[in-house]
Amino acid sequence: MQIQKYVLGDIKSNCYIVFNETNAFVVDPGYENNHVESFLNEHNLKLDFIYLTHGHFDHVGGVKQLKELYHTKVYAPKKDLFWLTTFALQHFSYEIPVDQYFEEPFEFKWQDLTLRFFDTPGHSEGGSVLWIKELNVLFSGDTLFFQTIGRTDIPYSNYEDIVKSVKKLYLLFPDITKVYPGHGRSTSIGYEKNNNLFIKN
Repeated sequence: MQIQKYVLGDIKSNCYIVFNETNAFVVDPGYENNHVESFLNEHNLKLDFIYLTHGHFDHVGGVKQLKELYHTKVYAPKKDLFWLTTFALQHFSYEIPVDQYFEEPFEFKWQDLTLRFFDTPGHSEGGSVLWIKELNVLFSGDTLFFQTIGRTDIPYSNYEDIVKSVKKLYLLFPDITKVYPGHGRSTSIGYEKNNNLFIKN
């Protein structure tokens, strides 16, 4: 299993393609672009689904394009319904096409891997993360970054909630867990426990 990262748009949000020899899924296609399509086509990959860590525009803007191209399923956190519907209509002039909304606990198998989704409110009410058990890899969205945490100065965000969410991640996952955030460079749970100035262990 491999991970391809693209940095998209003015806000430089991270979009990830998780793939093997034949199949793939995409995390947070934030802007319409040709990178994801080109990569999938070049490697002859079937796009099985799209996962949205949360509903902010810089993480969902490319969903409609990919769904129209590949007719794939879209998963999104239920508590961010406002961002994916009401706000999306204001920003994109259409609702984000979501097939299934989820809340913790939510888990399913993909290509012999166990995917587990956890609620991590704070940056948004529906903030979530995805853990791939067998790879010990965590897609942390805008909850946890390298040496910092997600913003809480925007509507429907809450600082106390994000502190609880990050501490939850520290408890849930081993120190060696590789963390792929929604912006910036990758990190690990152990590194953040010791070096994150906002929330240490």
